[in-house]
Amino acid sequence: MSSSPVSTPPPRSTPGTVSADVPILVVGGGPAGSVAALLLARQGWQVELVDRDFFPRPKACGECINPAGVLLLEELGLLKEVLASRPSELSGWDLSTATGRLAHGFFAQGDRGIGIRRESLDHALILAAEREGVAIREGVSLVEVEPGNERRPARVTLRRKGTRGIEYRSARFLLGADGLQSRVARSLGLVRRHSAPGKASLTWRIEGEGPPRDRGRLILAQGLTVGLAPVDGGGDQSWNATLVVSHPATTPSLRDGGWNQAMEVMNRAQIPWIKAPEPSQGPWGAGGFHRSVSRVAEGRAVLIGDAAGYYDPLTGQGIYRALRAGHSLARHFSAHIPTPGSPHLSAADPNILESFHHSLTRATRPGTFLQRAIEGVTRHRRLRQAALTGLRVTPGLTSSLIRLTGNRPTTLLAP
Repeated sequence: MSSSPVSTPPPRSTPGTVSADVPILVVGGGPAGSVAALLLARQGWQVELVDRDFFPRPKACGECINPAGVLLLEELGLLKEVLASRPSELSGWDLSTATGRLAHGFFAQGDRGIGIRRESLDHALILAAEREGVAIREGVSLVEVEPGNERRPARVTLRRKGTRGIEYRSARFLLGADGLQSRVARSLGLVRRHSAPGKASLTWRIEGEGPPRDRGRLILAQGLTVGLAPVDGGGDQSWNATLVVSHPATTPSLRDGGWNQAMEVMNRAQIPWIKAPEPSQGPWGAGGFHRSVSRVAEGRAVLIGDAAGYYDPLTGQGIYRALRAGHSLARHFSAHIPTPGSPHLSAADPNILESFHHSLTRATRPGTFLQRAIEGVTRHRRLRQAALTGLRVTPGLTSSLIRLTGNRPTTLLAP
């Protein structure tokens, strides 16, 4: 896919001002929503997916999939579609402070990560879901949600972008996969107030030549982090550059001065550019981070992906966790609903979503603990510098950390 600005194609279908029933309605077409929709369609469910944007579209993201995510895509039969956009293959990550302390971490032999544009990844997964029979509705925004209960279906109010026309849907199950600023979660009153440090990010697509293109780089500075990763394997020199800032003064000031901050950190870290990089697209912003929810299931509605709670993924686990959430939900449905596809309600349906909530919490707890531990160290200058020194002088330690954050703990002692 070229680096030219993304166009806005016409929607595949035109929603009217109608009321209709559907067994499963998915709100949000990112990795969590599209994979859940695709796998449920494979099981025989009739699935409709709505998203407020048109695909392909760019998105603020570090744009890397770790080795566990690559293996999961292969397991689901989706890796071929994803690789068709020729993403960059990653053999590991370099970690450094802004003062130049550098540690090299490698994935296990045979493992690989990939750097891929989010517009390419999300579009590939949406098209794969559509081929499985999922009805894709683009440019459709959520207005309001009623979660339903044992006797009543979930009900949503939708609006086509650029119109005043209202559309109503009733669903046996509603999947909220609409990201960090989830309208489903907010409409259901599930978002918690959070006292954790506020963060915001900016992502650019940049062109530049110099650093190795088989590795990502994470630069840890006081109050901010810069991530750098190649995102094309087709012979050009495109990179993802993401700046994450703690306590940004204002969003406009971050947008106006963010690139200068990112360049200052990269220069201090002595990134070996042959020619100074220049932004070609962006910036795209995201924040605030550290969102949590009181629960992920309410009535006949369930949250997955970033909508189910978000913790700043310095560890690069974000896309993997979204893919795994969609996969886990589909497996949970398969195990608890022997005859899929029916729009008819069952009194046990809310209990099925509640049990998924508990299994999801257990599954994500170790990763969240690791993320919090890493942030606790990187937040303080002396701890950050001591940790980088320890990683540099201890053989294999950086690779072990990279493999843990790549969700491949079984490879810690592998070559």
